[in-house]
Amino acid sequence: MTRTPERNASESRGTNVSRRLRWGLLAALGFVIVPLVYAAAVLTPVGQRVEDAALGGVRESDLFSSDTALNVISVPVILLLLVVIAAVAFARRRLAVGLGAGVVVLASAATSTLVKRIAERPEIAQSTTPNSFPSGHATIALAALFAVLMVTPRRFRPIVTLLGAGYAVFVANQTVVYGWHRVSDIVGACAIALFWLGLVRAFGPRVDRGECGDRDGRRGVRRIVTGVLVVATAVTFLVGLGALVYGVWGGGAHDHGAILVAGRMASSASVLAVVTIVWIADGMHRATRTDA
Repeated sequence: MTRTPERNASESRGTNVSRRLRWGLLAALGFVIVPLVYAAAVLTPVGQRVEDAALGGVRESDLFSSDTALNVISVPVILLLLVVIAAVAFARRRLAVGLGAGVVVLASAATSTLVKRIAERPEIAQSTTPNSFPSGHATIALAALFAVLMVTPRRFRPIVTLLGAGYAVFVANQTVVYGWHRVSDIVGACAIALFWLGLVRAFGPRVDRGECGDRDGRRGVRRIVTGVLVVATAVTFLVGLGALVYGVWGGGAHDHGAILVAGRMASSASVLAVVTIVWIADGMHRATRTDA
């Protein structure tokens, strides 16, 4: 009888170490992706020419006639978001988690701004579009989603994940369609948000304690969300790959419209892939029965 508490304590410590290691590895992944993408897409003539090919189709597209989704991301809205996060954390008695969520948003935004100023874009491919690495809008959209998920009870995270992922994908698409950003800018933004989320989740307070508000909810819903994320990521990637192949080799000359579609799909796939990774790292994909 005296061994049971020791075994439970040992299992708890093992789970905690596994959790920290998992999120720490994701932080390391985000940290590595930023310089790698910058070096490959911005510092080489080939990388610049490939990405700039999509910019030739920007004027041919009028899919989005409003930049409302981009204008939503502003300083007042970010401050309001922080207030809401703090309020939810206070109501759930998770002030430390709320503080960590605030760090994810503010640190991601600050890092994106700092990298944008440091990572200059050398004009080695006759590009007329100024430096934009990474995308601040995409960074904040993803960081805001991750921060909100930290303070949201687990049973509500499926719907929050779908809505937040949809908005982040929409923002990434708009920035590419308007010619504000290239695909590498979106990938860099995803990596920065992933880095800070992984860092806070690895070394910050434990988000879920196994209490009533931390129950996973119905497994059928979680299965659906997992399937939607995986299928959406795969479909956008394949559509983007097909558009790229058609744009480069389809008609014998570069079809900038098709290449723009490829850029949009690649940006969407990057956002969806990161959200899917976070969903799985959070253990929301498990189909164990934890219904209330």
